[in-house]
Amino acid sequence: MFSKFFYTLKDKGLDVSLSEWLTLQDALNQGLCNSSLTEFYYVARMILVKSETEFDKFDMAFDEVFKGIRVGGTSGYQSAFQVVGARKYRDFRNDKVLDNRQFQMALRKLRQFSSKLDIPETELDINGTVDATCNNGGCLQIVMEKPRKNAVKLLLLMDSGGTMIPYTTLLNELFHSVYKSNHYKDVKTYFFHNCIYSNLYKTPECENGDWIETEWMFRNLDSDYKVIIVGDAAMAPEELYSTSGNYRGPNGGLSGMEWLQLMKRHYKKIVWLNPKMAPGHAPWREAETAIKGMFPMYKLTVDGLNQAMIKLMVNR
Repeated sequence: MFSKFFYTLKDKGLDVSLSEWLTLQDALNQGLCNSSLTEFYYVARMILVKSETEFDKFDMAFDEVFKGIRVGGTSGYQSAFQVVGARKYRDFRNDKVLDNRQFQMALRKLRQFSSKLDIPETELDINGTVDATCNNGGCLQIVMEKPRKNAVKLLLLMDSGGTMIPYTTLLNELFHSVYKSNHYKDVKTYFFHNCIYSNLYKTPECENGDWIETEWMFRNLDSDYKVIIVGDAAMAPEELYSTSGNYRGPNGGLSGMEWLQLMKRHYKKIVWLNPKMAPGHAPWREAETAIKGMFPMYKLTVDGLNQAMIKLMVNR
């Protein structure tokens, strides 16, 4: 399997030297990356990949070679990295575990606050006011009815493959939490690779042809949808700015940045959740910094998820 990995890396265009490959073998022999497939992934990438712009090539080769290692359960996000899927994604800064329960709590908060803030529909309860007046010695009290439940519409767009592979289990948790939450009248989920272009994929495999047109989404999913984009925004700059930077499918003559601008123009509320966001403005992560200037971006942690839900709820 490891010799196949070497030749697959070469086929994807990575210039892996024999010296680098022997260094990886030494790391394996010394037990430096034997405890999990995830650990092997990071050590191998550190040794074999010379530039961040080549991460996608490495990830495609890795997933192609090790994709046969699977666990039982639902399909879609099962890949080599779900061998370690029992682990929760942990925010080491505050040591809080982000799992299905945390997603459920955040989504419930979005539903509850949307009812209270986004479309205020409270009405004066006349009968309750009269009763309260009589029961309090004639002191008038205005009693408000519980706000009527609004129909929150949610659009979830998820980055799949490439540098998102290590977060496969986390994204799977989010995907299933959305559909188990029962808090939404309408939920739509689509996938993209690196950036949003002229097509959005129906499944996380991002197979050519198994997609919808992004313009179709604009025509059929109105501006009231609350949009959550989940992805690693630190793509190579050409994948954001070039009209030919998307090797997974057509661009429709526009750059990724232009498609994101269309998203921002169409939808009123958009947040971006990033599992590996750099702190502050990072000039060395040009694409991420540019996208941060366009959308509110939060790290995919417990605190970041809660902040993102609040941002989707407020009317500003």
